[in-house]
Formats: sequence, C-alpha cells, structure tokens
Amino acid sequence: MKARKIVTLIFISGQEIIFAFLIALLLFGSKEIPKLARTFGNGMKEFRKATEDIKREFEENSPEVANEFKEIKETVSKEASVIKENLTHETDEIVRNVRKNIDIG
Repeated sequence: MKARKIVTLIFISGQEIIFAFLIALLLFGSKEIPKLARTFGNGMKEFRKATEDIKREFEENSPEVANEFKEIKETVSKEASVIKENLTHETDEIVRNVRKNIDIG
C-alpha cells in the first residue's frame, strides 16, 4: 500500500518502475543494485526525517506565533475602542454645541 502511494504521488506507473529497474540493472549490474537500493533507502529516510523535523518545528512554533498575533489583535482592538470612544465623545460635544447654537440663534 505504501509503495502504491509513492508511485501515485510521483506519477510513475508500474511499467515505468520495471523499465527503470531494468535500465539500472544494465547500467550498474546485479552486484551494485543492492548497494544502490540501500543508498536510495537511506536518502529517503533522511529526507523523511528532515521533513518530519521541519513539520515538528513548525507545529511547536505555531502556538507562539498565534499567541503573538492574538496579543497584537487585542492591543489594536483596545486602541481602536479608545479612539472610537474619544471620537464619539467629541462628536456628541459638537452636536450639543450645534444644537445649543441653533436654539439660541
């Protein structure tokens, strides 16, 4: 099942894998194929390990980044509320003054 996923992921059919194996057999000989397979396997293992390390590091740092964004959002929201309150207060004062001037005038 796992080999089938790999084949599907890299879009190589079974015939193409057999063809590649035969070419490798002709180029390197039957004695070198196991060494090449081990080297390829080790390379894939290192690649997967590096991928998992990157994924793990990203997942570990994600909460920290999310918390920083949350703090920034809260700060901006508080500042926006203060500005809104000040503008509302000033607007109400202007409206009162205009009404007062209209009533006097």
